[in-house]
Amino acid sequence: MNHLKRFFIFLFIISASFDCKMPTLNNPADPLSDEYGKNAALSQLIAYWLSEKIAPDGLVVAVTKSTIPYEAGIRIYRVDSDLGLTSEFDSDVRAATTLAFPGCSPLRVAIPPSSRDIITITGAGNHWMAVHRYGIDRSLAIVQDQVGFGNPTLIKFTSDGLRAYANNTTTNPNGIFQLARDKDSGILTINNGGSFPFSVGCSPVSLNVSNKDNVVFTANTTGTPLGIFSFKKTGDYSGVFASGSPYDPADNPSQHNNLCVVENERLLYMTSANVTSPIYGIRYDENGNLGLLPNSPFSPDASVSGTGAVDNNSTSLAVNPEGKYLAYLYQAGGTFYIRILSIDPSTGNLTPTEQKFSVGNGPKHLEWDGSGRFLYLASDTGGTTNNFQLEYFSFSKDGVMTRGVNSPITIGDMSNGFSPRHIKAIQKYYH
Repeated sequence: MNHLKRFFIFLFIISASFDCKMPTLNNPADPLSDEYGKNAALSQLIAYWLSEKIAPDGLVVAVTKSTIPYEAGIRIYRVDSDLGLTSEFDSDVRAATTLAFPGCSPLRVAIPPSSRDIITITGAGNHWMAVHRYGIDRSLAIVQDQVGFGNPTLIKFTSDGLRAYANNTTTNPNGIFQLARDKDSGILTINNGGSFPFSVGCSPVSLNVSNKDNVVFTANTTGTPLGIFSFKKTGDYSGVFASGSPYDPADNPSQHNNLCVVENERLLYMTSANVTSPIYGIRYDENGNLGLLPNSPFSPDASVSGTGAVDNNSTSLAVNPEGKYLAYLYQAGGTFYIRILSIDPSTGNLTPTEQKFSVGNGPKHLEWDGSGRFLYLASDTGGTTNNFQLEYFSFSKDGVMTRGVNSPITIGDMSNGFSPRHIKAIQKYYH
């Protein structure tokens, strides 16, 4: 039963109960008074709208098929707000092409906050950006499909959804440029000037933003210099690198898109090439200056022996929307796992919780739904079934993780079906 039905049943019971009672004084503290009933019903209504302001609605999956006929595009798997991911999906999958969307092998998808626009970076072969608009009625229309953004592989939107940062791999060293997004049309345009674009070394693998302090973080793993670049914005088109940037931790960053920001506590987490203690915790200040946490790096498991898959700079570390927990994909022996670690807001220390589940082979593209209710990832079955699949877990506010009732959802056969390139949750918003 969904929240709206529960609310109206509650309202009916309250109304009926007052019809059976003798009139009483309008005392808000008296359970038999009309005023008490009005306040209780209003509280329930407010609680409902707050809990449903961001509701799970879909999971966007960039897909490609590498056998004849060659195809690529996006699927939006539908999500039930109570049960989670379903096998139903809407899609825009087309013949592969180098002249427009979908390209040949879509690289990444992004969803601007508070929107239902889907941005696809088409990747090698044509390097286009496409924008789809996904309606509440589940209609799907393409509103922009163009080249001219360089060769981007990463993109990150600000919290208002009106600005984005992306990398350009055609420049040497690589640069980070600005994009402006028109909220009404969804159209993206390059918005450089002054300090933009700024250089960040070779082949950045991760990009994130502190909206509170206007700091742009990137992680580099190849070439020189290595480490985390921290760029403090001082105006729309101005900014400076933080002192000591790029910050060089003791171990090189891993090949994952794993920079996680907890803005309220000014905490930054990343993964490194250190197998036994792969998670680095860093505190930053309002100017973007970085300092390693005293107890960093952290281990998810005493038996950890490897990481999740690294293809396409996939994500294996994700923070929940409230900034209280991290989820991490790793290998221990011959089995892959997902585990929840709690974040201490004062020290930044990470503590592995008992919330640990095995997952499929080569887990990647870890994604936390914007409502905080679901965690998603892609994996494969290997063996005789040999399928690509989507797995998901429900997550409660008190930190309990449960395997989804419909998990896993099959995407396609690994030999001649569709494979997942990236995934991103899309929400339903109530304003």
